Amino acid sequence: MRTLTKLAICLALLTATVNRAPAQETFAPLISENCVAFIHVDFSKIDIDTVKAALQKTGEELLRELGFDEDSFTATARELAIELEKLDVIARPYWETITKEIGITEIATILDLELFDSVGPVVAIPWKNKTAAQLETLYTLLQAPEDGFIEIDGFLIPGNSWSADEITDWAKAVKPAPANSAIYEALKSVADADVKIVATIPEQLRAMARSGIGLPPDMPQEVRGLIMFAAQRVQWASTGFSFSDILGGEARENSDVLLTIKTNRASDATMLRGMLEQLIELGVNTARFGMDMAMQNEGFYVPPLAYSFAKGFLRTLLPDAEGDKLLFRAQGGMMSPQVTVATVGVGVALLLPAVQAAREAARRMQCANQIKQIALALHTYHDTHGAFPPLYTVDANGNPLHSWRVLILPFMEQLVLYEMIRLDEPWDSPYNSQFHDTRVFGFNCPSNPTGGCVYSGIAGEVFMPATAAGRVTGVGLGAITDGTSNTLAIVEVREGFNWMDPTKDVTLDELVEDFSRWGRVGGWHTGGMNVGMCDGSVRFISETIDRAVLRALGTKAGGESPNFW
Repeated sequence: MRTLTKLAICLALLTATVNRAPAQETFAPLISENCVAFIHVDFSKIDIDTVKAALQKTGEELLRELGFDEDSFTATARELAIELEKLDVIARPYWETITKEIGITEIATILDLELFDSVGPVVAIPWKNKTAAQLETLYTLLQAPEDGFIEIDGFLIPGNSWSADEITDWAKAVKPAPANSAIYEALKSVADADVKIVATIPEQLRAMARSGIGLPPDMPQEVRGLIMFAAQRVQWASTGFSFSDILGGEARENSDVLLTIKTNRASDATMLRGMLEQLIELGVNTARFGMDMAMQNEGFYVPPLAYSFAKGFLRTLLPDAEGDKLLFRAQGGMMSPQVTVATVGVGVALLLPAVQAAREAARRMQCANQIKQIALALHTYHDTHGAFPPLYTVDANGNPLHSWRVLILPFMEQLVLYEMIRLDEPWDSPYNSQFHDTRVFGFNCPSNPTGGCVYSGIAGEVFMPATAAGRVTGVGLGAITDGTSNTLAIVEVREGFNWMDPTKDVTLDELVEDFSRWGRVGGWHTGGMNVGMCDGSVRFISETIDRAVLRALGTKAGGESPNFW
């Protein structure tokens, strides 16, 4: 991360005298139809002296607007000039090295659907015809480790040992998008900008959005409708600006459009604008209701005029619907950093739900795979010992020692860790406590923000406490008379706990009473939780499941035949 930060600082102040190829030509080998977002920065039209002058001018204008008297203005402006000179001394050597000695004049960040939940966005630097000496210079300049970059087919991509293989496989497998793709149409709309930011919605994301994956069930219908509509009807969004726009505060030469959103047709653009307008009404009215409730006993109220003003102000930010596009414009044709950030944020907000849906779908799939691995480990344990592990082992006095999760470690490729643990001592003994912070892959759901282990057995059913010291077996498959495919073995809990703790598994009553989005039992996935069955399969249980059916699934020999699939 420190390497990327340094690189960004260096490139933010560099310049070049050569003409650059369009972004789509330079980075086309890495832009596929699964590309969700693409950011291109071209620094060929600005130099350090321009930056210094613009920053000095902007600073002085700010001082004037703040009402500084002449003496204070002169002293502060002089101090600003001194600080900018110090920054020049630091930055200019980096600039000279990067632009002249190494020859880097543009950079791109790519977010591809294939890298969502593993690597995330990748930074790409054109590296054709560069030498080993130039690479060594870059390493030295950025103080980067030897594995700090991955060189692939004419590009240099910052990475590390854990991401190298995945980035390499992705880059080699990319099938460049055709020239008529949505992402190239978006790039053409900001073709002359120094900084181009575009986003699209690949078909795979649209399919996920149609199912509402990743959207909270308690989300207001107006918001849900807007998100679902935008995910299906928006083709792309784009924004672009020149450095002179944000450094000098000058009027844009060609357009006052800050953000463009392209929809399928003109009627979609009109409808989307109307939905945004309704959302303003909903948001302000909701805020008004909440404020009135909070202040009703305080003898204070917010005048209705304040809410009318808020609605009016927010309406000024609404886009213009022109044909099949929504255009967010700068007031008065002026560009400011604040407006840039705000309008880019609007565009991202319209596309983000589909991205979030894809990420949650991937997390839910990863969670299900982890439960599958635990279930397979339980079956391998059963094959070895003739029964599943007990809920926990006990000492001579019947006190809990170790959880079933510890006992299956050898069957989850954790034999070394298992052999280091002293099984004849309690899990929280001074010696065994050193392993509490050891993260065992497979015990942590990627959707759960609380950290810790989140996979519990059903205490008192499939998992029974050991009956004697040294006993490491519990319930066998023959005791599950309800059928292994009808009996729960593993469920998710919302609050993570230490994976070694033998006292955290939920009971059947807790499963039935607490299974909800806000109860103790249940995952952080939208609409329900993943569960592992005694036959080794993994299912997804909806929060709306009948509690009698859920109880029947939790018993191993209740005589029920639940059918909720």
